Amino acid sequence: MQILKLPIKLSYLLILCNVVSLGLAQQLCEQALAPYTVQGHERRSAYVGQEVITKGIITGLFLAKDALEGLFIQDPLGDADPFSSDALFISLKISPPDLRLGQEIAVMGKVLERNELTQIAAKEIILCEETPRKILARPLLLNSLVSISDYEALEGMLITFPERLYVSEVYNLGRYGEVLLSAMGRLYHPNNGQADPQNPLPRLLLNDGSLLENPPSIPYLFEAGAERAMGKTLRLGTSLRGLTGVLMNYGLGAYRLEPTQPPRFSFDNPRSPAPDKLGGDISVASFNVLNYFTTLDLRGANSPAEFARQETKLLTTLLALDADIIGLIEIENNDEALTRLIAQLNEKLGPDTYAAIPDLIGGMGDQIKVAIIYKQQRLKALYWLSDPHSIHDRPPLAASFKTLEGATFNVIVSHFKSKGSCPSTGDTDRGQGCWTQRRSAQAQALLDFAKSIQDQSQDEDVLLLGDFNSYRLEDPIKIIEKAGYVNLDESLAEAERYSYVFMGELGTLDYAFANPSLKAQVTGFQIWHTNSDEPRLLDYNLEYNPPLLFRPHPYRASDHDPLKIGLRLAP
Repeated sequence: MQILKLPIKLSYLLILCNVVSLGLAQQLCEQALAPYTVQGHERRSAYVGQEVITKGIITGLFLAKDALEGLFIQDPLGDADPFSSDALFISLKISPPDLRLGQEIAVMGKVLERNELTQIAAKEIILCEETPRKILARPLLLNSLVSISDYEALEGMLITFPERLYVSEVYNLGRYGEVLLSAMGRLYHPNNGQADPQNPLPRLLLNDGSLLENPPSIPYLFEAGAERAMGKTLRLGTSLRGLTGVLMNYGLGAYRLEPTQPPRFSFDNPRSPAPDKLGGDISVASFNVLNYFTTLDLRGANSPAEFARQETKLLTTLLALDADIIGLIEIENNDEALTRLIAQLNEKLGPDTYAAIPDLIGGMGDQIKVAIIYKQQRLKALYWLSDPHSIHDRPPLAASFKTLEGATFNVIVSHFKSKGSCPSTGDTDRGQGCWTQRRSAQAQALLDFAKSIQDQSQDEDVLLLGDFNSYRLEDPIKIIEKAGYVNLDESLAEAERYSYVFMGELGTLDYAFANPSLKAQVTGFQIWHTNSDEPRLLDYNLEYNPPLLFRPHPYRASDHDPLKIGLRLAP
């Protein structure tokens, strides 16, 4: 029997234990409350604020200063009550000596509720049984959980997930060491059309056992033993089985798991090294470049070093796309940004390879605009026009092109209003994000603009490109499709219909629509998943991103995936 004293202000219980005999210590171990008694059936313990003695087997140790500064104990038998947890978190401000997994301890301290987690602020620990005992992790199917109460009844317990779980978000991997996991495949936004609205509960936030923000060493990022150059990074769609750990508190829409065994990811969503071969004799691409600004510290790069990193990744992406026409979104609304980008491309490809369609109305005052660049040795620009309609936040830009073989067609690039900066009244979120009415009006204005381009160019073929800031089943997209335009991503498998991820849910914001006459000339379509599946810590930013992780490749050059279309045009 051993008593471990902690240097914290003593309660009367601690004073008693300072003079206690081994026999009395044994009596305290025997009379200690079980963790399930302290937990109770509610989300808050009935013992909050009270001093208690509880006892259990150590199932998880996270004692390092930058870790959770605590441990988990669990009753070896439990109370067979499905509505109360058999475990507790023990908060410690010091690492007591000689504690090991499997030891049985009694803990004296005050019951607290912090961040939705019932816990004991330990004042003294009594080692009741030094010989380790094994607690078997409780098997749990994540998809079987249907209410928050199901999670609450497992708080602090040792859990194992025999099913395959899928990485659905890595946004905070570099910031907090967190990975969002889901059951039964990846998560898609309900408005994107992949499936019926999914139960929001079968998701789990895998933590790294640490309280560190922006850790110098990023957990889970690379496959064990793999060189970084091999590209074995933790991407969305990666899966794992047999995840085991202790269940923590609820937050950010998911319960948190602290692993007690190293997770073993399969890394089974490898990067695509280049766009697919799409056939045809003309290729068209669209890419949201995430604020390519030559004006620093405005919306894009904050410093020359960041700008160099951003530009390198963007150029690598555009060179890999190798498209004859590229629609660009989120270019700074000045002359310098687009001029520089073309100059950088032509420096690598040869003089006068790419040219830009002139910006006729200067973006109407927004900080960003759309642009069209094209290979002038492959195509001739016959006609171009911007739509000055006041409904647009960023005016669409159209151009009519003629190939060397004499075929002609029209391309229009758009960027609809985003769902952010919600108004307090009026065009509020009614299930499709804020500003849906405005985006719907922009869709109708785009159709009218397309009709005017068809009339003035005397060419029926139209390709609509850009960031429409609307998921596939939302009103702006329905308006365009109802007018007869075909969403080219219908040629893809349902699982591939996404270009963006938000809060762990995939969806399409970037589109290519062809009218029926042009659709008959499409030979292929691809969304090249170079960005949405990747952790943001691989982007161009210098804040918090370990500098050794930067690579001049296209992966995480933006937060949107680029699109590419193949065309075989009839002369």
